[in-house]
Amino acid sequence: MIPGMSKWNVSGDALTIEPRERRSPTRWLSQNGLRIAVLLGLAEAVVAWADGFRVEMTLIGVVAVLLYLNIRHRLPQVVRRPLWVVVMAQGIAGLVLPLIYIGVFMFALVGGLLLVVLVLVMLGDRMRK
Repeated sequence: MIPGMSKWNVSGDALTIEPRERRSPTRWLSQNGLRIAVLLGLAEAVVAWADGFRVEMTLIGVVAVLLYLNIRHRLPQVVRRPLWVVVMAQGIAGLVLPLIYIGVFMFALVGGLLLVVLVLVMLGDRMRK
């Protein structure tokens, strides 16, 4: 568009002016629900780790998700979205703690195998001389 010219519609197409979208708490929660659930779940996992509730947190996560999956169809949408955020946070907190142990175990396993290979390479290097 040339600066200083009017924004007239000379093409003959009809212009439609759409109303601005209203912001509502339900819409905001549906847009940011996963982000909130992940942050809450990670914070809850840290607290469970510090207080020693590692196994219990996993059990709570499993029970919360199973209960939610059984009752979600009977709940109104207004209640379902906030409850989904809470249950998802429980599930994430219950998943993070075992995944830490699995990650440490995998790191130790790969590190041990790498160390075995490196020791064999060093033994082979010694045999060459």
